[in-house]
Amino acid sequence: MSETSIRHLQTLRLIPREPRKVSSTQIRNRLAELGFSVTHRTVQRDLQRLSAMFPLICDERELPHGWSWKGDGALIELPHMDPPTALTFCLVEEHLGDMLPKGVVKHLEPHFLQARRALSTAGGRLAQWRERIRILPRYQPLHPPEVQPAVVEVLYHGLLEGRCLEATYVPRSGGPRQYRVNPLGLAFRDAVAYLVASLWDYPDVLPLALHRFQAARLLDAPARTPEGFDLDDWIRKGGFDYRAGACAIELEARFAPDAGYHLQETPLAPDQQLEREQGDSGWVRVRAEVEDTHQLRWWLLGFGDKVEVLRPQRLRQEIATVARGLIGLYR
Repeated sequence: MSETSIRHLQTLRLIPREPRKVSSTQIRNRLAELGFSVTHRTVQRDLQRLSAMFPLICDERELPHGWSWKGDGALIELPHMDPPTALTFCLVEEHLGDMLPKGVVKHLEPHFLQARRALSTAGGRLAQWRERIRILPRYQPLHPPEVQPAVVEVLYHGLLEGRCLEATYVPRSGGPRQYRVNPLGLAFRDAVAYLVASLWDYPDVLPLALHRFQAARLLDAPARTPEGFDLDDWIRKGGFDYRAGACAIELEARFAPDAGYHLQETPLAPDQQLEREQGDSGWVRVRAEVEDTHQLRWWLLGFGDKVEVLRPQRLRQEIATVARGLIGLYR
């Protein structure tokens, strides 16, 4: 189905039954929230075409003109929601709600409600599926920081529509600063959400924590995307981590049996090599090419005395320095 056809279907779904009505401007704004970048004139033309095929009426008695379905006209409805579809909607509501633009969530609310009703009346094992699924973090759980919903909504709009933002942001050090922000992506890490963006005309891409935005205003200017930017590639190259070195490193480390077992099932990298050491110790030696980041150091230090870094020598010395510092604290 073409994008134009999908837009027409969404337009029809946005029109209420009379006596309620909606203006073409309101329809254009809702379509923008759903990811359709169209002009007001395009929406007006769409409405004229659709009114020739469907029982739509336009109230021209006052401005702005309002569109409605005729009282006896047929509405476009989603098909009856079966249990698998209802379960999917419920899981989206629970786990992806914060990742979606507010306008999209608002648009989906009737479907979420229908999904909950469908599951509650479905019976059987599938209806109990939500009660049997939990997502558990491996790290110490942290409460998410508070964000300003109105500000976050502006940030989401900027990202969705590809427009610049003028924002007040509080970095880790110093007071509030005024930034011209080019939104490029959204990333969720642990309990914190980040807007991946560049500032002004600079090519550098930064993660900006949503809870540090104090204010934001949407501009008409289009956001500037650095040449060749790809969100997945940026993350893969360590853009989300504070890098300790300029390039990847060849890591070699020894892991105790209970610490290294999981690396057989969830390797560090595609090229990982794992071999059991001779003797009865059960320790394993792991080699892999990994990004040289502070996240790597936090991960290694989390194993305590269950890991020994062998190479590179610089990283081994860093871990040894931290270990000596810990000994000093616990004397």
